[in-house]
Amino acid sequence: MVRPAESSAAGPVEAPSRVEGRLGKLLAWLWGDGRVLRLDVVGGFPTFVQSMNPFWSDRIEYLRRFLARDGLWMMVSLGTVKVLGFVAVVLVTRTASETEYGWYAYAMGLVATAVPFMGFGAYQAFVRFSVLATHTTERLELHRRATGWGLTGSVGLAIILTVASPWICADVPESASVMRLLAWVTVSMFWMEHVKGLARALNDNKTSAQVDVTFAVLMVLGAGVGVHLGGIQGYALAVVLSPFLAAVPFGMKLGALRMSWGRLSELAPGFWSYGMHTALGAVLAKGFYAVDVFLIGRLWLEDAEALAVYRVAWLIPLATHVIPSAVAATDFVRNASKHDHGQDIWAYLLGYWKTFGWISAFVLGVVAWGAPWLLEVFGPRYAEGVGLMRVLLVGSLGAHLLRIPLGNLLSALGRANWNTWANIAVLLIAALGCMWRIPELGLMGAAQIMAAMMWGSGLLSLGLVALHVRQLPH
Repeated sequence: MVRPAESSAAGPVEAPSRVEGRLGKLLAWLWGDGRVLRLDVVGGFPTFVQSMNPFWSDRIEYLRRFLARDGLWMMVSLGTVKVLGFVAVVLVTRTASETEYGWYAYAMGLVATAVPFMGFGAYQAFVRFSVLATHTTERLELHRRATGWGLTGSVGLAIILTVASPWICADVPESASVMRLLAWVTVSMFWMEHVKGLARALNDNKTSAQVDVTFAVLMVLGAGVGVHLGGIQGYALAVVLSPFLAAVPFGMKLGALRMSWGRLSELAPGFWSYGMHTALGAVLAKGFYAVDVFLIGRLWLEDAEALAVYRVAWLIPLATHVIPSAVAATDFVRNASKHDHGQDIWAYLLGYWKTFGWISAFVLGVVAWGAPWLLEVFGPRYAEGVGLMRVLLVGSLGAHLLRIPLGNLLSALGRANWNTWANIAVLLIAALGCMWRIPELGLMGAAQIMAAMMWGSGLLSLGLVALHVRQLPH
Protein backbone atom coordinates (compact mmCIF):
# COMPACT_ATOMS: atom_id res chain seq x y z
CA MET A 1 0.00 0.00 0.00
CA VAL A 2 1.35 3.43 -0.95
CA ARG A 3 1.62 5.83 1.93
CA PRO A 4 0.29 9.37 1.64
CA ALA A 5 2.71 12.22 1.13
CA GLU A 6 3.95 14.03 4.21
CA SER A 7 1.69 16.83 5.23
CA SER A 8 4.17 18.77 7.31
CA ALA A 9 7.86 19.35 7.81
CA ALA A 10 7.87 16.74 10.54
CA GLY A 11 6.59 14.01 8.24
CA PRO A 12 3.66 11.64 8.66
CA VAL A 13 2.53 11.01 12.23
CA GLU A 14 1.23 7.58 13.06
CA ALA A 15 -1.49 6.94 15.61
CA PRO A 16 0.28 6.04 18.87
CA SER A 17 -0.41 2.92 20.90
CA ARG A 18 -0.70 3.55 24.68
CA VAL A 19 1.77 1.79 26.95
CA GLU A 20 1.59 2.12 30.73
CA GLY A 21 3.26 0.53 33.75
CA ARG A 22 6.69 0.28 35.27
CA LEU A 23 8.53 1.16 32.05
CA GLY A 24 6.63 4.44 31.82
CA LYS A 25 7.36 5.24 35.47
CA LEU A 26 11.06 4.47 35.05
CA LEU A 27 11.46 6.58 31.91
CA ALA A 28 9.47 9.38 33.49
CA TRP A 29 11.80 9.36 36.48
CA LEU A 30 14.89 9.34 34.24
CA TRP A 31 13.82 11.96 31.69
CA GLY A 32 10.77 13.74 33.01
CA ASP A 33 10.12 16.19 35.82
CA GLY A 34 9.60 13.60 38.54
CA ARG A 35 5.91 12.94 37.86
CA VAL A 36 4.48 9.72 36.49
CA LEU A 37 3.93 10.46 32.81
CA ARG A 38 1.78 8.70 30.27
CA LEU A 39 3.95 6.99 27.64
CA ASP A 40 3.29 6.66 23.92
CA VAL A 41 5.19 4.47 21.49
CA VAL A 42 5.33 5.89 17.96
CA GLY A 43 7.39 4.22 15.26
CA GLY A 44 8.91 1.94 17.89
CA PHE A 45 10.28 4.75 20.07
CA PRO A 46 8.87 6.07 23.39
CA THR A 47 7.71 9.65 23.72
CA PHE A 48 5.73 11.38 26.46
CA VAL A 49 2.44 13.19 26.09
CA GLN A 50 2.82 15.37 29.18
CA SER A 51 5.59 17.68 30.35
CA MET A 52 9.22 16.66 29.87
CA ASN A 53 12.64 18.12 30.37
CA PRO A 54 13.12 20.24 27.19
CA PHE A 55 16.65 18.85 26.73
CA TRP A 56 15.21 15.39 26.18
CA SER A 57 11.84 16.25 24.69
CA ASP A 58 13.37 17.88 21.59
CA ARG A 59 15.59 14.89 20.93
CA ILE A 60 12.85 12.35 21.59
CA GLU A 61 10.51 14.21 19.25
CA TYR A 62 13.14 14.37 16.48
CA LEU A 63 13.81 10.64 16.80
CA ARG A 64 10.08 9.90 16.86
CA ARG A 65 9.61 11.71 13.57
CA PHE A 66 12.66 10.03 12.07
CA LEU A 67 11.37 6.60 13.04
CA ALA A 68 7.89 7.46 11.74
CA ARG A 69 9.59 7.90 8.35
CA ASP A 70 10.92 4.32 8.68
CA GLY A 71 14.37 5.56 9.62
CA LEU A 72 15.12 2.46 11.66
CA TRP A 73 14.38 0.28 8.63
CA MET A 74 16.77 2.37 6.52
CA MET A 75 19.53 2.19 9.12
CA VAL A 76 19.18 -1.56 9.59
CA SER A 77 19.11 -2.16 5.83
CA LEU A 78 22.32 -0.22 5.19
CA GLY A 79 24.02 -2.04 8.05
CA THR A 80 22.78 -5.38 6.74
CA VAL A 81 24.14 -4.67 3.26
CA LYS A 82 27.58 -3.88 4.69
CA VAL A 83 27.72 -6.89 7.02
CA LEU A 84 26.38 -9.45 4.53
CA GLY A 85 28.56 -7.96 1.79
CA PHE A 86 31.56 -8.71 3.99
CA VAL A 87 30.25 -12.25 4.59
CA ALA A 88 29.92 -12.79 0.83
CA VAL A 89 33.52 -11.74 0.26
CA VAL A 90 34.71 -14.10 3.01
CA LEU A 91 32.79 -16.99 1.41
CA VAL A 92 34.38 -16.28 -1.96
CA THR A 93 37.94 -15.77 -0.73
CA ARG A 94 37.78 -19.04 1.22
CA THR A 95 36.74 -20.96 -1.91
CA ALA A 96 38.35 -19.23 -4.89
CA SER A 97 42.10 -18.91 -5.26
CA GLU A 98 43.88 -15.63 -4.62
CA THR A 99 44.63 -15.41 -8.33
CA GLU A 100 40.99 -15.82 -9.34
CA TYR A 101 39.81 -13.31 -6.77
CA GLY A 102 42.48 -10.93 -8.02
CA TRP A 103 40.98 -11.13 -11.52
CA TYR A 104 37.55 -10.36 -10.08
CA ALA A 105 38.82 -7.48 -7.94
CA TYR A 106 40.60 -5.92 -10.91
CA ALA A 107 37.53 -6.17 -13.17
CA MET A 108 35.15 -4.96 -10.46
CA GLY A 109 37.38 -1.99 -9.69
CA LEU A 110 37.12 -0.90 -13.33
CA VAL A 111 33.36 -1.47 -13.55
CA ALA A 112 32.78 0.32 -10.23
CA THR A 113 34.12 3.49 -11.84
CA ALA A 114 31.28 3.37 -14.36
CA VAL A 115 28.50 2.33 -11.94
CA PRO A 116 27.64 5.90 -10.81
CA PHE A 117 26.89 6.72 -14.47
CA MET A 118 24.35 3.88 -14.88
CA GLY A 119 21.26 5.38 -16.46
CA PHE A 120 23.25 8.62 -16.74
CA GLY A 121 21.92 9.78 -13.39
CA ALA A 122 18.25 9.06 -14.15
CA TYR A 123 17.49 7.31 -10.87
CA GLN A 124 19.05 10.07 -8.74
CA ALA A 125 17.28 12.78 -10.71
CA PHE A 126 13.93 10.99 -10.47
CA VAL A 127 13.96 10.99 -6.66
CA ARG A 128 14.68 14.72 -6.60
CA PHE A 129 12.21 15.79 -9.29
CA SER A 130 9.42 13.45 -8.15
CA VAL A 131 9.01 15.69 -5.11
CA LEU A 132 8.20 18.63 -7.38
CA ALA A 133 5.42 16.71 -9.18
CA THR A 134 1.98 18.02 -8.24
CA HIS A 135 0.05 14.74 -8.61
CA THR A 136 0.78 11.03 -8.15
CA THR A 137 -0.08 10.38 -11.81
CA GLU A 138 2.56 12.91 -12.88
CA ARG A 139 5.07 11.30 -10.52
CA LEU A 140 4.40 7.84 -11.97
CA GLU A 141 4.70 9.12 -15.55
CA LEU A 142 8.03 10.71 -14.63
CA HIS A 143 9.15 7.35 -13.26
CA ARG A 144 8.12 5.52 -16.45
CA ARG A 145 10.05 7.93 -18.64
CA ALA A 146 13.10 7.92 -16.37
CA THR A 147 13.01 4.11 -16.35
CA GLY A 148 12.80 3.89 -20.14
CA TRP A 149 15.62 6.30 -20.87
CA GLY A 150 17.73 5.25 -17.88
CA LEU A 151 17.49 1.56 -18.71
CA THR A 152 18.39 2.31 -22.32
CA GLY A 153 21.45 4.24 -21.17
CA SER A 154 22.46 1.47 -18.76
CA VAL A 155 22.22 -1.20 -21.47
CA GLY A 156 24.28 0.98 -23.80
CA LEU A 157 26.93 1.46 -21.10
CA ALA A 158 27.02 -2.29 -20.42
CA ILE A 159 27.48 -3.05 -24.14
CA ILE A 160 30.36 -0.57 -24.36
CA LEU A 161 32.09 -2.11 -21.32
CA THR A 162 31.53 -5.64 -22.66
CA VAL A 163 32.93 -4.90 -26.11
CA ALA A 164 35.84 -2.88 -24.74
CA SER A 165 36.79 -5.36 -21.98
CA PRO A 166 39.78 -6.88 -23.88
CA TRP A 167 41.34 -3.42 -24.27
CA ILE A 168 40.36 -2.16 -20.81
CA CYS A 169 41.80 -5.31 -19.19
CA ALA A 170 44.91 -5.44 -21.36
CA ASP A 171 47.21 -5.35 -18.30
CA VAL A 172 45.40 -8.33 -16.72
CA PRO A 173 43.89 -10.16 -19.71
CA GLU A 174 42.51 -13.02 -17.58
CA SER A 175 40.05 -10.57 -15.98
CA ALA A 176 38.40 -9.68 -19.32
CA SER A 177 35.98 -12.63 -19.18
CA VAL A 178 34.93 -11.62 -15.66
CA MET A 179 34.46 -8.03 -16.74
CA ARG A 180 32.16 -9.08 -19.59
CA LEU A 181 29.79 -10.42 -16.94
CA LEU A 182 30.25 -7.61 -14.41
CA ALA A 183 29.55 -4.97 -17.06
CA TRP A 184 25.85 -5.85 -16.79
CA VAL A 185 25.75 -4.87 -13.14
CA THR A 186 25.16 -1.35 -14.47
CA VAL A 187 21.76 -2.58 -15.71
CA SER A 188 20.71 -4.66 -12.69
CA MET A 189 21.86 -2.03 -10.17
CA PHE A 190 20.05 0.69 -12.09
CA TRP A 191 16.86 -1.35 -11.98
CA MET A 192 17.17 -1.93 -8.22
CA GLU A 193 17.98 1.70 -7.43
CA HIS A 194 15.09 2.90 -9.59
CA VAL A 195 12.60 0.66 -7.76
CA LYS A 196 13.96 1.93 -4.45
CA GLY A 197 13.70 5.48 -5.76
CA LEU A 198 10.01 5.05 -6.56
CA ALA A 199 9.36 3.70 -3.07
CA ARG A 200 11.10 6.69 -1.50
CA ALA A 201 9.24 9.10 -3.78
CA LEU A 202 5.99 7.58 -2.49
CA ASN A 203 7.15 8.05 1.13
CA ASP A 204 7.61 4.30 1.53
CA ASN A 205 11.12 4.05 2.96
CA LYS A 206 10.27 0.65 4.46
CA THR A 207 9.89 -0.92 1.02
CA SER A 208 13.14 0.69 -0.13
CA ALA A 209 14.91 -0.80 2.89
CA GLN A 210 13.35 -4.22 2.27
CA VAL A 211 14.77 -4.21 -1.26
CA ASP A 212 18.25 -3.67 0.19
CA VAL A 213 17.87 -6.43 2.78
CA THR A 214 16.59 -8.85 0.12
CA PHE A 215 19.52 -7.94 -2.12
CA ALA A 216 22.03 -8.56 0.69
CA VAL A 217 20.56 -11.99 1.49
CA LEU A 218 20.49 -13.01 -2.18
CA MET A 219 24.06 -11.78 -2.55
CA VAL A 220 25.31 -14.08 0.21
CA LEU A 221 23.35 -17.07 -1.10
CA GLY A 222 24.43 -16.35 -4.67
CA ALA A 223 28.06 -15.96 -3.65
CA GLY A 224 28.10 -19.29 -1.84
CA VAL A 225 26.36 -21.22 -4.61
CA GLY A 226 27.92 -19.36 -7.54
CA VAL A 227 31.54 -19.72 -6.51
CA HIS A 228 31.10 -23.46 -5.83
CA LEU A 229 29.38 -24.14 -9.15
CA GLY A 230 31.12 -21.71 -11.47
CA GLY A 231 34.21 -20.44 -9.72
CA ILE A 232 34.87 -16.71 -9.81
CA GLN A 233 32.63 -16.30 -12.85
CA GLY A 234 29.78 -17.89 -10.90
CA TYR A 235 30.31 -15.27 -8.21
CA ALA A 236 30.35 -12.50 -10.83
CA LEU A 237 27.04 -13.81 -12.20
CA ALA A 238 25.56 -13.71 -8.69
CA VAL A 239 26.71 -10.10 -8.32
CA VAL A 240 24.86 -9.22 -11.53
CA LEU A 241 21.63 -11.14 -10.86
CA SER A 242 21.11 -10.36 -7.16
CA PRO A 243 20.03 -6.69 -7.56
CA PHE A 244 17.60 -7.55 -10.35
CA LEU A 245 16.01 -10.48 -8.54
CA ALA A 246 15.75 -8.53 -5.28
CA ALA A 247 13.89 -5.67 -6.95
CA VAL A 248 11.42 -7.62 -9.13
CA PRO A 249 8.77 -8.46 -6.48
CA PHE A 250 8.87 -4.97 -5.00
CA GLY A 251 8.75 -3.43 -8.46
CA MET A 252 5.57 -5.40 -9.14
CA LYS A 253 4.12 -4.26 -5.82
CA LEU A 254 4.80 -0.60 -6.62
CA GLY A 255 3.77 -0.81 -10.27
CA ALA A 256 7.28 0.03 -11.45
CA LEU A 257 7.40 -2.39 -14.39
CA ARG A 258 6.05 0.00 -17.02
CA MET A 259 8.28 2.38 -18.96
CA SER A 260 8.06 4.90 -21.77
CA TRP A 261 10.37 7.15 -23.76
CA GLY A 262 8.55 10.47 -23.63
CA ARG A 263 10.50 13.71 -23.27
CA LEU A 264 11.67 14.18 -19.70
CA SER A 265 12.26 17.90 -20.20
CA GLU A 266 8.49 18.39 -20.48
CA LEU A 267 7.93 17.11 -16.95
CA ALA A 268 11.21 18.04 -15.28
CA PRO A 269 13.37 20.77 -16.85
CA GLY A 270 17.00 20.26 -15.84
CA PHE A 271 16.50 16.52 -15.20
CA TRP A 272 19.58 15.28 -17.06
CA SER A 273 21.82 18.08 -15.86
CA TYR A 274 20.97 17.24 -12.25
CA GLY A 275 21.45 13.51 -12.83
CA MET A 276 24.85 13.85 -14.45
CA HIS A 277 26.10 16.25 -11.77
CA THR A 278 24.97 13.77 -9.11
CA ALA A 279 26.74 10.90 -10.88
CA LEU A 280 29.93 12.91 -11.29
CA GLY A 281 29.75 13.98 -7.66
CA ALA A 282 29.55 10.32 -6.60
CA VAL A 283 32.66 9.49 -8.63
CA LEU A 284 34.55 12.42 -7.10
CA ALA A 285 33.47 11.39 -3.60
CA LYS A 286 34.86 7.89 -4.23
CA GLY A 287 38.04 9.49 -5.50
CA PHE A 288 38.36 11.45 -2.25
CA TYR A 289 38.43 8.22 -0.21
CA ALA A 290 41.03 6.69 -2.56
CA VAL A 291 43.45 9.58 -3.13
CA ASP A 292 45.37 8.97 0.10
CA VAL A 293 46.06 5.30 -0.69
CA PHE A 294 47.07 6.16 -4.25
CA LEU A 295 49.56 8.81 -3.09
CA ILE A 296 50.93 6.63 -0.29
CA GLY A 297 51.81 4.08 -2.96
CA ARG A 298 53.41 6.77 -5.11
CA LEU A 299 55.24 8.84 -2.49
CA TRP A 300 55.86 6.62 0.52
CA LEU A 301 55.61 2.88 0.79
CA GLU A 302 57.99 1.00 3.05
CA ASP A 303 56.22 -2.29 2.39
CA ALA A 304 52.84 -3.64 1.36
CA GLU A 305 52.03 -4.54 4.97
CA ALA A 306 52.23 -0.88 5.99
CA LEU A 307 49.61 -0.01 3.39
CA ALA A 308 47.44 -2.88 4.64
CA VAL A 309 47.64 -1.49 8.19
CA TYR A 310 46.48 1.90 6.91
CA ARG A 311 43.57 0.43 4.94
CA VAL A 312 42.38 -1.65 7.90
CA ALA A 313 42.61 1.43 10.14
CA TRP A 314 40.18 3.10 7.69
CA LEU A 315 37.67 0.23 7.62
CA ILE A 316 35.86 0.79 10.91
CA PRO A 317 35.69 4.62 10.70
CA LEU A 318 34.17 4.23 7.22
CA ALA A 319 31.72 1.62 8.53
CA THR A 320 30.37 4.12 11.08
CA HIS A 321 29.28 6.38 8.20
CA VAL A 322 26.20 4.16 7.93
CA ILE A 323 24.59 6.33 10.65
CA PRO A 324 24.54 9.70 8.81
CA SER A 325 24.08 7.97 5.45
CA ALA A 326 20.92 6.23 6.68
CA VAL A 327 19.52 9.49 8.05
CA ALA A 328 20.29 11.29 4.79
CA ALA A 329 18.64 8.57 2.69
CA THR A 330 15.59 8.49 4.95
CA ASP A 331 15.05 12.24 4.86
CA PHE A 332 16.05 13.01 1.26
CA VAL A 333 12.49 13.27 -0.06
CA ARG A 334 11.36 15.18 3.01
CA ASN A 335 14.19 17.69 2.62
CA ALA A 336 13.66 18.02 -1.14
CA SER A 337 10.05 19.01 -0.49
CA LYS A 338 11.29 21.86 1.75
CA HIS A 339 13.94 23.19 -0.65
CA ASP A 340 12.43 26.69 -0.59
CA HIS A 341 11.77 26.88 3.17
CA GLY A 342 14.90 28.39 4.67
CA GLN A 343 13.67 28.33 8.26
CA ASP A 344 12.76 24.65 7.99
CA ILE A 345 16.20 23.81 6.55
CA TRP A 346 17.97 25.29 9.56
CA ALA A 347 15.48 23.73 11.99
CA TYR A 348 16.09 20.32 10.46
CA LEU A 349 19.88 20.67 10.68
CA LEU A 350 19.72 21.87 14.27
CA GLY A 351 17.53 18.91 15.19
CA TYR A 352 19.97 16.55 13.47
CA TRP A 353 22.97 17.94 15.33
CA LYS A 354 21.17 17.93 18.68
CA THR A 355 20.08 14.31 18.23
CA PHE A 356 22.35 12.34 15.92
CA GLY A 357 25.32 14.55 16.73
CA TRP A 358 25.35 13.15 20.27
CA ILE A 359 24.74 9.62 19.01
CA SER A 360 27.64 9.89 16.55
CA ALA A 361 29.99 11.35 19.16
CA PHE A 362 29.15 8.53 21.57
CA VAL A 363 29.57 5.77 18.95
CA LEU A 364 32.87 7.15 17.66
CA GLY A 365 34.12 7.63 21.22
CA VAL A 366 33.39 4.00 22.07
CA VAL A 367 35.09 2.84 18.87
CA ALA A 368 38.16 4.99 19.63
CA TRP A 369 38.35 3.53 23.14
CA GLY A 370 38.08 -0.02 21.81
CA ALA A 371 40.41 0.52 18.83
CA PRO A 372 43.25 -1.73 20.12
CA TRP A 373 40.91 -4.70 20.55
CA LEU A 374 39.00 -4.07 17.32
CA LEU A 375 42.19 -4.01 15.25
CA GLU A 376 43.50 -7.17 16.96
CA VAL A 377 40.61 -9.02 15.31
CA PHE A 378 42.30 -8.54 11.94
CA GLY A 379 45.65 -9.78 13.23
CA PRO A 380 48.43 -8.74 15.66
CA ARG A 381 50.22 -6.57 13.09
CA TYR A 382 47.13 -4.41 12.54
CA ALA A 383 47.19 -3.21 16.16
CA GLU A 384 49.96 -0.84 15.02
CA GLY A 385 47.23 1.23 13.35
CA VAL A 386 45.57 2.38 16.60
CA GLY A 387 46.93 5.92 16.29
CA LEU A 388 45.92 6.11 12.63
CA MET A 389 42.43 4.84 13.39
CA ARG A 390 41.86 7.37 16.17
CA VAL A 391 42.94 10.26 13.94
CA LEU A 392 40.57 9.03 11.24
CA LEU A 393 37.77 8.72 13.82
CA VAL A 394 38.22 12.40 14.69
CA GLY A 395 37.82 13.15 10.99
CA SER A 396 34.82 10.83 10.80
CA LEU A 397 33.06 12.97 13.39
CA GLY A 398 33.28 15.78 10.84
CA ALA A 399 31.78 13.43 8.25
CA HIS A 400 28.96 12.52 10.63
CA LEU A 401 28.15 16.11 11.60
CA LEU A 402 28.85 18.00 8.37
CA ARG A 403 30.19 16.27 5.26
CA ILE A 404 27.58 13.52 4.79
CA PRO A 405 24.38 15.24 6.00
CA LEU A 406 25.14 18.56 4.31
CA GLY A 407 26.39 17.03 1.06
CA ASN A 408 23.18 15.03 0.76
CA LEU A 409 21.14 18.05 1.81
CA LEU A 410 22.63 20.09 -1.04
CA SER A 411 21.53 17.40 -3.50
CA ALA A 412 18.05 17.35 -1.97
CA LEU A 413 17.86 21.12 -2.34
CA GLY A 414 18.60 20.79 -6.06
CA ARG A 415 22.21 22.02 -5.83
CA ALA A 416 23.91 18.96 -7.32
CA ASN A 417 26.08 21.22 -9.49
CA TRP A 418 27.37 22.99 -6.38
CA ASN A 419 28.16 19.60 -4.87
CA THR A 420 30.17 18.65 -7.95
CA TRP A 421 32.34 21.76 -7.82
CA ALA A 422 32.78 21.37 -4.06
CA ASN A 423 33.90 17.75 -4.54
CA ILE A 424 36.40 18.80 -7.20
CA ALA A 425 37.88 21.41 -4.86
CA VAL A 426 38.02 18.99 -1.92
CA LEU A 427 39.68 16.25 -4.00
CA LEU A 428 42.36 18.63 -5.30
CA ILE A 429 43.08 20.08 -1.84
CA ALA A 430 43.24 16.59 -0.31
CA ALA A 431 45.69 15.48 -3.01
CA LEU A 432 47.90 18.53 -2.46
CA GLY A 433 47.76 18.04 1.30
CA CYS A 434 48.76 14.40 1.03
CA MET A 435 51.62 15.30 -1.31
CA TRP A 436 52.81 17.76 1.34
CA ARG A 437 52.49 15.58 4.48
CA ILE A 438 53.08 12.01 3.29
CA PRO A 439 56.81 12.39 2.41
CA GLU A 440 57.45 13.83 5.89
CA LEU A 441 55.08 11.86 8.14
CA GLY A 442 54.16 8.82 6.07
CA LEU A 443 50.89 7.10 6.99
CA MET A 444 50.13 9.51 9.83
CA GLY A 445 50.49 12.45 7.45
CA ALA A 446 47.88 10.93 5.14
CA ALA A 447 45.54 10.25 8.06
CA GLN A 448 45.86 13.82 9.35
CA ILE A 449 45.08 15.33 5.95
CA MET A 450 42.08 13.07 5.39
CA ALA A 451 40.72 13.84 8.85
CA ALA A 452 41.13 17.57 8.30
CA MET A 453 39.50 17.40 4.88
CA MET A 454 36.42 15.58 6.20
CA TRP A 455 35.86 18.57 8.47
CA GLY A 456 36.87 21.07 5.78
CA SER A 457 34.58 19.63 3.12
CA GLY A 458 31.73 19.64 5.62
CA LEU A 459 32.29 23.29 6.45
CA LEU A 460 32.34 24.08 2.73
CA SER A 461 28.98 22.33 2.31
CA LEU A 462 27.62 24.24 5.30
CA GLY A 463 28.60 27.49 3.62
CA LEU A 464 26.87 26.41 0.40
CA VAL A 465 23.67 25.54 2.29
CA ALA A 466 23.79 28.99 3.89
CA LEU A 467 24.21 30.52 0.42
CA HIS A 468 21.20 28.55 -0.85
CA VAL A 469 19.04 29.81 2.01
CA ARG A 470 20.24 33.36 1.50
CA GLN A 471 19.23 33.25 -2.18
CA LEU A 472 15.67 32.17 -1.36
CA PRO A 473 13.00 34.85 -1.81
CA HIS A 474 11.94 36.37 1.49
